[in-house]
Amino acid sequence: MLQRLMGITVALTTMVVMTTAEEQQQSEKPKASPLAQKPQFTRPLTIQDFKAEAILVSFFFLFIVLWYSGSSANASKAKKWLDSQIEYLNQQFAMIGNKADKTVLFKDGPNDYQLYVTGRRNVQFGHWWINLKPRSDILGWVVSLVASLVGYGETPADQLTIDMTLDKDLNKAFVFAILPKDKAQSIRDNRYDLKQFTRLADSPQLPSNLTVYTEVQKLADQILSSKVSELISQSPDFKSLIITSQTDYEPEKYKGDQELTFHLTANLSDRREMVELACLLPDIINDLHLTTDIKNKLKKNREELEKKAAKALAEERAEELARKKAEAKKAEADKVKSMTPAEQRKWEEKERIRELKKSQKKRTKRA
Repeated sequence: MLQRLMGITVALTTMVVMTTAEEQQQSEKPKASPLAQKPQFTRPLTIQDFKAEAILVSFFFLFIVLWYSGSSANASKAKKWLDSQIEYLNQQFAMIGNKADKTVLFKDGPNDYQLYVTGRRNVQFGHWWINLKPRSDILGWVVSLVASLVGYGETPADQLTIDMTLDKDLNKAFVFAILPKDKAQSIRDNRYDLKQFTRLADSPQLPSNLTVYTEVQKLADQILSSKVSELISQSPDFKSLIITSQTDYEPEKYKGDQELTFHLTANLSDRREMVELACLLPDIINDLHLTTDIKNKLKKNREELEKKAAKALAEERAEELARKKAEAKKAEADKVKSMTPAEQRKWEEKERIRELKKSQKKRTKRA
């Protein structure tokens, strides 16, 4: 089908070129004197009359060809990756995709595919995304590429993104990240969990182009002394890893730790290291030994936030109470304005007595 569409496009383009050449030749012929010209009558339509339409149809068919070829290329890449990893994934998870309709890989957009996994120790569920270059949208691809060259956005690339939600029984809550050094600061500044909870850590086990952020250095040492650093060092595909029990955005009210999750991004390839890392990480986190020192530091970080949240809540309540008092006072003043002089004198007398009683109570308390 693709070859047929390309053939039609080439034929239409050739027809447009020939028509343009014929018109140019006719325009070069000497024109007869206006007196010698004969009256013009309606002539039959020729192919030259449809030049504009032929150009539009040619571009339309060209767009269809590019869209179809780009979509086919992306579908082929996604299937190739799945074929190279499915055997290992079947060993790790009891369910991959939707067994009801026997669909493993879901198309989740023009250039995205999604894989759902569940049924593994220490894991509730996971979403794996294959984010591909916009090959079916050449214009969008070019715009994204140019924007990345001038510092707006990243260069379009085939990427694997893995989000896993871990088992609640792990009873672990912390924030930890391995980020590319050239983008680490901007990523950290744009995420509430990293900015609020982590600080820069030593990471001699990792390549020099990576940076580690953690709540506690000893916690980072335990994670990096496992197979995590080995798999990352062996893989040229690794981009970032974020393990967190907090939200990436600042909540209106601090609610403590949430479910522990991790977010892993890597370049898409047939290599096994990143897939293996995503599957082994839940077990590595489960085996972490949180010493009393580590637990105390994690607890201290959260207590500080709880104090800030309690202070902010108290200030908010005080502002609300002051606002209500001001509204009540204004309503009372408006009510007094609408009273007759006699009613106003009665109200003033009541207010004087009330203030007198209040001052007497204060003096009694001091005594």
